[in-house]
Amino acid sequence: MLVDLCSHNFKVFREEIGDVHLGFDLNYVKSELEKVFGVEKVEKMSEGCKCESSGRSTELFIAIAKN
Repeated sequence: MLVDLCSHNFKVFREEIGDVHLGFDLNYVKSELEKVFGVEKVEKMSEGCKCESSGRSTELFIAIAKN
């Protein structure tokens, strides 16, 4: 199981919450997982991630794969 940020353009997240990337495109995640695993699902979650100091938020995704 993998939980991470969906792709976003909030560069301020790097400075405020230490993000090293700007999220992942769900199609990319699914295609990379399919190279090695059987993918059960890759979808956006109902809750997001909010940066308290800036008030910005972005979506999270969950990916479930099995070997």
